[in-house]
Amino acid sequence: MSPPKYRTILADPPWDIEQKGKRGAQEHYQLMTLERIKGMPVSELAADDAHLWLWVTNATLRHGYDVAEAWGFTVRSPLTWVKFRLGLGNYLRNSTEHLLFATRGKAPVQFHSQPTWVQAPVQDHSHKPEEQYALIERISPGPYLELFARRRPPHSLGQPPWHVWGNEIHSDIYIPGYPVPDEPRDAKASPVAITAAAAATVPETSSNQTLEGGTP
Repeated sequence: MSPPKYRTILADPPWDIEQKGKRGAQEHYQLMTLERIKGMPVSELAADDAHLWLWVTNATLRHGYDVAEAWGFTVRSPLTWVKFRLGLGNYLRNSTEHLLFATRGKAPVQFHSQPTWVQAPVQDHSHKPEEQYALIERISPGPYLELFARRRPPHSLGQPPWHVWGNEIHSDIYIPGYPVPDEPRDAKASPVAITAAAAATVPETSSNQTLEGGTP
């Protein structure tokens, strides 16, 4: 089965940079090295004209640009999540995270009034704001894919359902070399395998189709 082509991809990698120790992310989930993250075949999942939304911490901000480039995207702007509470930090106390917005091909935005910050409540560890999905759907076209997902995104009326991939959720796609718990043995036969159920919900995307909207 041919791999799908997603016009918008959201990713929240489990960075191993400055995340070790008793209060680090390694206490909550398995981490990945920068090279492993950069090596993911995300470019094979994305349409020729596509958007990428990539979560980074203050410690991984510059590495996020490298990851986006390795995946075939160019970062256009960071969107900063303002938490309004003191976090951890060796020098300054972290109270923000950033969602890098990147594009490839002819990929204008659908909404032009989004500022470069968003305020949302902090929940449990690494739980990103639920508001991210509505924000992304307002700016970027579907079909949508979330990488490193931990829960299935809500389905908005009039939007295609999100597909997900990750260790903590039933995945809709399988990426060879990056196994997830429910991956079938024959998933490695394809560059990017997709479940039959997921394939039925992915609309066809023309490789030379221009996304609606204006310039970023």
